[in-house]
Amino acid sequence: MDGRRWSDLPADVLREISSHVCAAVDFVYFHAVCKPWRSSRDPLSKRTITTQFLPWLLAAADKESTNLRFRCIFSESSYHGKPPMPLAAAARNWVSNADGTEVRYLTVEDLCPTLHDPFTGEFSRLPDFPEDVRGWEEENPRGVIYSDRTIFLYSIRYHNDDDHRARFRAALLRPGSDKWTVIERTLQAPSGTKNFIPRYGEFCTAYHSGKIMLTVKATLWHMIRSEGGHEAGGDLLVKMPPLPRWTSEYYSRKYSYVLESRGELLWASVKIDICSDWHGVVTHELSMTVYVLQVEASAQEMKTRWVEKDVRSVADRLLFLGTPCSFAVDASRLGRHGGCAYFVYCRKPCDKVGVFSYNLLSDKATFFERLPQGWNDERCTWHVLQPTVSPIQTVLADLEAVWSSTLSC
Repeated sequence: MDGRRWSDLPADVLREISSHVCAAVDFVYFHAVCKPWRSSRDPLSKRTITTQFLPWLLAAADKESTNLRFRCIFSESSYHGKPPMPLAAAARNWVSNADGTEVRYLTVEDLCPTLHDPFTGEFSRLPDFPEDVRGWEEENPRGVIYSDRTIFLYSIRYHNDDDHRARFRAALLRPGSDKWTVIERTLQAPSGTKNFIPRYGEFCTAYHSGKIMLTVKATLWHMIRSEGGHEAGGDLLVKMPPLPRWTSEYYSRKYSYVLESRGELLWASVKIDICSDWHGVVTHELSMTVYVLQVEASAQEMKTRWVEKDVRSVADRLLFLGTPCSFAVDASRLGRHGGCAYFVYCRKPCDKVGVFSYNLLSDKATFFERLPQGWNDERCTWHVLQPTVSPIQTVLADLEAVWSSTLSC
């Protein structure tokens, strides 16, 4: 350092260093060291380097608590916070950006949907729903906001009857439009399937290239036109690729996650085989396969199929799998090795909820961390916090205002 102080580091060097601080809390601490370090981050400067932060887990709704609960699995830190306004857990239906950088919760009152920011209390009212979806809030719709600002809300409701039916409902709000497009389908088990037991984990949906991809049982996907309506005549059925002869398609549990990455639609299929030996010791064997959606159009027909993706092509990415959306991040921006996927899994009947990482290159699952007590739902949301570092002038002005108001009292 040639006898110089740390606070004398050039602003360009400080910006380069802070761009490698991927934990949001450490990023805030970094810019709180001293005035020069804080001033080095000018959000209006073109030289400011965008930092990719490690995702945090946001807990699913808990009827016994109105607090927001976060967990950073990489630093093994938990955070709790009260939202700016009372937040009913029953109404905490998350609507997340496709890249995880923003999260809102949805409320619906008399056909009027509103998105609320759980951190600032700000809200944005959306156009009214049409009359035929009155009462939809009882089905707990959630959704995704895509990069073009298309809002995709959806819900699934299983019927308690012998027909093993499930009703899917979705509402699309495209950029510049003030009217929702509503799509509804009643789906059944694929032909030839017996003992169909609907499971939440197998249900998965996404909006991609003007179509809705949907599955309630991972052996069969539906590609639905987004023009709206209830008729399924124009839907396209997309079967999963045939399995090798020595591979069984029957697993104790299956979980499906779908995400966009580099212009492709990927489907991550997690399969879990629960076995017990003669001594009653229960083991959970996890495996994962990643597929990519391929569309081949010709003058006669359009062929759509899922094709198993070469795992070497995702060796530079990290997949974060959750609900209501999943996303991929360049591993180099987080300073980590790629080719891994992270997801939450609940080991029943003991209800131990933990995070697993799956190395797609070595085809091996690793228990990463058991979540703290109270995290009893595997439907967690990955959220990439975007901490704001206010310029020192703004901080000083705010402190002066607080000091002035204190003296006046």
